[in-house]
Amino acid sequence: MKHILLTSAESSASGETFDAFIDSLEKMEPSEILSKYGEKLLWAIVTVIVGAVLVRWALRIIMRYVKKSELAAGATKFIHGIIAFLLYFIVILTAASVLGIPVTSVLAIFSVFTLAFSLAIKDIIALFASGITILFSKPFNAGDFVEIPEEGISGFVSEVGLIHTHLFTADNKEIIIPNSIVAGDTLINYSKIGLRRLDAVYSIGYAEDFEKAKNIIREVVDAEPLVEKEKEPFIMMTAMAPSSVDIVCKVYVKWDSYETLRCRLNEKIKLAFDKNGIEIPYSQMDVHIK
Repeated sequence: MKHILLTSAESSASGETFDAFIDSLEKMEPSEILSKYGEKLLWAIVTVIVGAVLVRWALRIIMRYVKKSELAAGATKFIHGIIAFLLYFIVILTAASVLGIPVTSVLAIFSVFTLAFSLAIKDIIALFASGITILFSKPFNAGDFVEIPEEGISGFVSEVGLIHTHLFTADNKEIIIPNSIVAGDTLINYSKIGLRRLDAVYSIGYAEDFEKAKNIIREVVDAEPLVEKEKEPFIMMTAMAPSSVDIVCKVYVKWDSYETLRCRLNEKIKLAFDKNGIEIPYSQMDVHIK
């Protein structure tokens, strides 16, 4: 409470100092203003011009190193905007000081205005802070396929902004998600590692040749170009169900070919089973009438 009262008192005093400066200008004739502040105004203009040149030069040097850090594009833009704002603000304060404007008063008034403005848009600031977290932690990049299980959302990242993240779903719909959700919920990135493991289960009847069925699945897998050959496929019995023997097939595939491989394996193994007389059981009910 004491801190708030002191801040209010300081702001009031600063406001009075700034008002006194404005009042002194109002009481002066134009010729007096020109004679008193003409040279200062000239130097203030020179300060702004030189300062602008120095700011652009400094920004080029700073951004050269920022871009080498491989931050996300949004983070790079944010850093550029913040640094540019701070540097130009310093230039303006310097020019104001040259003119004789009480800089401490300007800073105090600006701080009060900033506090009031931040309280008015606190929800947007929360989204903004989440966006900064995402841009600097880089949990995903544009083009990655991600999923937020809690929200039932998945898609390709098209843009990572400071307020929202844009996704395109597999059926080509755009989803705009607040960054507070993206940063706060569990997120699955299917593209980060590059490979995904595909787990498929194929069922055969108890009367069928188990080893023959396994060999058929392996032959199909070995002949499939989308399967990553560097990782050994895992093909073994996974369960003896009430009406079937289940064989699990685990293979690795590039993340963007996952669905294509799943469908191709299903088709090819079904056709291979049919060709070799391997029966795929299905649910049925036998009714006996006495």
